[in-house]
Amino acid sequence: MSVDVTWLGHSTVTVDVRDTTGDTGGDPAGRLRIVTDPVLRAGLAHLRRRPRTPDPSASAGCDLALVSHLHHDHLDLPSLRRLRPAVLVTPPGASDWVRWRLRLPATRVLEVAVGGTAELELAGGAVRVSALPAHHAGHRTGSGLSRAPRDARAVEHLVRVPGAFPARAETDLLLWAVGDTGEFEASDAVLDAAGRAPDVALVPVGGWGHTLGPHHLDPRQAAELVARVRPVHSVPVHWGTLHPVALSRTMGDRFVDPGPRFVEHARRLGVPGAVHLPVGGRLTLDGTGQGTR
Repeated sequence: MSVDVTWLGHSTVTVDVRDTTGDTGGDPAGRLRIVTDPVLRAGLAHLRRRPRTPDPSASAGCDLALVSHLHHDHLDLPSLRRLRPAVLVTPPGASDWVRWRLRLPATRVLEVAVGGTAELELAGGAVRVSALPAHHAGHRTGSGLSRAPRDARAVEHLVRVPGAFPARAETDLLLWAVGDTGEFEASDAVLDAAGRAPDVALVPVGGWGHTLGPHHLDPRQAAELVARVRPVHSVPVHWGTLHPVALSRTMGDRFVDPGPRFVEHARRLGVPGAVHLPVGGRLTLDGTGQGTR
């Protein structure tokens, strides 16, 4: 088995758990494909994408899609229509609205309450998804027009994939998709939920505008979070991808600095495993959970 973590830009990451022992029959994901906060097009609302739009093959065959909250840069309805995940996990209070907007059956859309866990039977096997608290607004801008629920919450997700690392004693993959959050007292709740440090953390380190605003992490704050949780591998996301319309040239170093700065801060804090990936870059973990680039 091996695990591929590929950053497609902003908060969109594919995590592929592959069976390397035999032929996968041409399945792009091999055994199991997870996609976080899918934004797969060149622009949405007032935002535009600077890097190239991901090739459809980079997210095709999605078994499980995770949406952390209803902001347009995390829940993009056209991207979800294109992605067509087998199962879509929404934040609390949002599943009925998402199901209505996407015209999907109830069996393909579910929400997980904060502190709760869902047991999923996917084509690639059993997966457990837990929802953790986040310090971030969860409502959708313009919810009055779209009829989106105003009380939907933002969450982090912890995904457990059994048997992903057969060459070590703890065979499960623990994936921590932070989504978007600011600093708060229970920011390390993932440790209690997981029982140990996650194998992979997808950590927000920036944003899409000229300022971060409240309830976000900058590179230093994100590094301090991983220093408390100490995931085996941490990948900076939520940066270097989107910008407001016509303001690309004014973004300056916001497109290039947050990821490397996060890695630098993490190393200063003595945290190994922080990896800066370019858009489209991949981190591969072998059967022991060790990473290669």
